[in-house]
Amino acid sequence: MHSARAHTLTTPDGTVLAATLYGDAADKPVLMASALGVPQTYYAPFAQWLSARGYLVMTFDLRGMAASRKPGVHLRKVRGDMLTWAQQDFASAVEDLCALSGQPQITVIGHSLGAHHPAMSTAAAQSRIARLVAVASGSGYWRDWAPSTRNLAPLMLHLASPVLTPLFGYFPGKRLGMVGDMPPGVMRQWTRWCRHPGFAWGAEPHKLLPVLAAARYPIRALAFSDDEIMTLRAVHKLLQATPNAPSTVQTITPQSVGAKRIGHLGAFRAQHEKQLWPRVADQLV
Repeated sequence: MHSARAHTLTTPDGTVLAATLYGDAADKPVLMASALGVPQTYYAPFAQWLSARGYLVMTFDLRGMAASRKPGVHLRKVRGDMLTWAQQDFASAVEDLCALSGQPQITVIGHSLGAHHPAMSTAAAQSRIARLVAVASGSGYWRDWAPSTRNLAPLMLHLASPVLTPLFGYFPGKRLGMVGDMPPGVMRQWTRWCRHPGFAWGAEPHKLLPVLAAARYPIRALAFSDDEIMTLRAVHKLLQATPNAPSTVQTITPQSVGAKRIGHLGAFRAQHEKQLWPRVADQLV
């Protein structure tokens, strides 16, 4: 396996983000965009596996999260929202990987929230994306979620987030088992989006409809039949929000890849290396 190399990148507003590079094949760059609250270290086994197959892979942490959270700086001090993550942090990672690889375009593997970022990013970043592989990603409107999660959503979106975020100055989700600790601006915006039937583009159409319409990279979506959050309805609603980006959807059952369970966050766990990871890699070409 190729060794991991620590890397940093700087956003236009001067925020320094922690990233990691795997592999040396500059002609096949892949950016891993993380799910909400999931650190880049979670994707390390998959990134190592992919780099051994000839790819240059970058993982990174968004501002305020995991290794990008500055020592001594509390989450309540982290400024920005979901669109800051997409238009500053994600866009910078795209540009940085293009520069490192010397390639005009890269492939993005977006896990859950990570597949939202390309569509919500800048036009310049979108033009650098050759394709998006969207894994377990869909609309965040809570009534579209799978039953087990949908039943608990009102507790988080209508009580915990509106009450605890202003009380603590950030969302203390880790102790509650809800998405993890989140910066205040991120949590407030995400809560508004998830409570709106049109999700982000319904809650803030003036900010999002133009950039969503500008997305023209092909999207290859992988959905899982046992995903406890994202239903197929949610997956299709996300794809419909980018009308000029051609898309396909594959639904994968755990049984088809020799697994007992995949779920919303399980696709990149090491036990899926032999059968599921090749299915993900097949979408890169």
